[in-house]
Amino acid sequence: MPIVKNEDGTVSIEFGTGDVNIGSGMMGDEERGLITFVGQEPKPIGHYVKHEEKEVDLTNFPIYLVFKNTESLDVLIERLKTTRKYMTGELDVWND
Repeated sequence: MPIVKNEDGTVSIEFGTGDVNIGSGMMGDEERGLITFVGQEPKPIGHYVKHEEKEVDLTNFPIYLVFKNTESLDVLIERLKTTRKYMTGELDVWND
């Protein structure tokens, strides 16, 4: 199961098996960026599906991220890049 609500109230998403659909877009008419996560039948990782509807019902997505500015998005991108460096051994999480 890709998206799990844990007993302590936290939610975890495990990536890497193609069963998490990650969507992107804008939130309504506002200048806020949006990333959605929802479980799906496994597909090749990176498989792209164009969402035909211009607007989506956010209650259909158990998790979504909203970005009020590009700086907040840049922080997430930087953290993802750093995590990648840890995973590839370029950085040592215990000694940096």
